[in-house]
Amino acid sequence: MESCKLPDVPLFRGLTDAEADAAVAALRMRRKRFGKGEVLLEAGRKAPPLGIVLTGRVHMEHVDVWGAKTLLGQAGPGDLFAETYACLPDEPLLVSAVAAAAGEALFLDTEQLLQRGCEPWRWKMTQNLLHIAAQKNLNLAQRSLYTAPKTIRGRVTAYFSVLARRSGSTRFVLPFDRQQLADHLGVDRSALSSALSAMQK
Repeated sequence: MESCKLPDVPLFRGLTDAEADAAVAALRMRRKRFGKGEVLLEAGRKAPPLGIVLTGRVHMEHVDVWGAKTLLGQAGPGDLFAETYACLPDEPLLVSAVAAAAGEALFLDTEQLLQRGCEPWRWKMTQNLLHIAAQKNLNLAQRSLYTAPKTIRGRVTAYFSVLARRSGSTRFVLPFDRQQLADHLGVDRSALSSALSAMQK
């Protein structure tokens, strides 16, 4: 199983061992193991902790009142989840964080991170958090590009174009299985399968 140690987590980039130890203590970090399908953070909750995936995989999912699910993103080892909501304590979660595979996550108190202080680790982690949030904002903007087309073929083509640009090649690995891809593109799985078969031909 792919795993991530604390020094490899982008949020801790640039910290010395001593600074990382000080951050762990100040931010009240706690580890949590989870099983596949477990809801780590539920929609509607306010002021959730910031999560970091150490092992496994976590999906950010939105389920409407009719039960239709949209897969908005995923977090693998080293990735953060719910960081936006953790920084906005009065905003309820619009999505749930659900384990796509068994693993372990680290949770920390964002309020402690954003408090005033001159500790070097605090400045470094705040800068890292801003960079990560900006990158995720860009990813969400890209997602709007491939969910805008009205046809399934158009959405698939737009999404594959994004993956091709990221990999620098027309050969790339899909990060989702077929059902997850359908949820991510906001389309029906059987209709997606038909569109993929037609495109393959």
